[in-house]
Amino acid sequence: MKTNQPEVYAAGDVNGKSMLAHTAYREAEVAVNTMLGKKDTMRYEAVPGVLYTNPELSAVGETETSAKAKGLDATCVKIPMRFSGRYLAENEGGDGVMKLVVNNATKQVLGAQMLSNYSSEFIVTVGTFIELGLTLDEIKEIVFPHPTVAEIIREAVFQY
Repeated sequence: MKTNQPEVYAAGDVNGKSMLAHTAYREAEVAVNTMLGKKDTMRYEAVPGVLYTNPELSAVGETETSAKAKGLDATCVKIPMRFSGRYLAENEGGDGVMKLVVNNATKQVLGAQMLSNYSSEFIVTVGTFIELGLTLDEIKEIVFPHPTVAEIIREAVFQY
């Protein structure tokens, strides 16, 4: 976000990195913290994107294709949303899917994609895993409330 001018930072659409309002908020925070001498990092790979369709399409981090294009040894776990009892109860006849992309070497989550009603509400969970660099073993220790649609993330982790 630093520009070619000393002490000048570019946050938001002007820097062309991510045209999302929530990215701009975080970029501004990182820029201000950096100016104040506080250590902070902008991790674009942890910024979720959402298409507000019905059902919603949400994604964060790498796809299986982009991970492999970068030469990463990655596995994609694909799990139907109907594995979540709450999703099934609230979406009669509906279908959806979650894909979790995992780095086989580090056992860290690289990304996720979800096609599901309200996936925008829980894609941030995977973004947090990426932001913090959590391993699958660490994620397995997290308690997800039951019944929630977000439990699908836990199911995908255990399917790996």
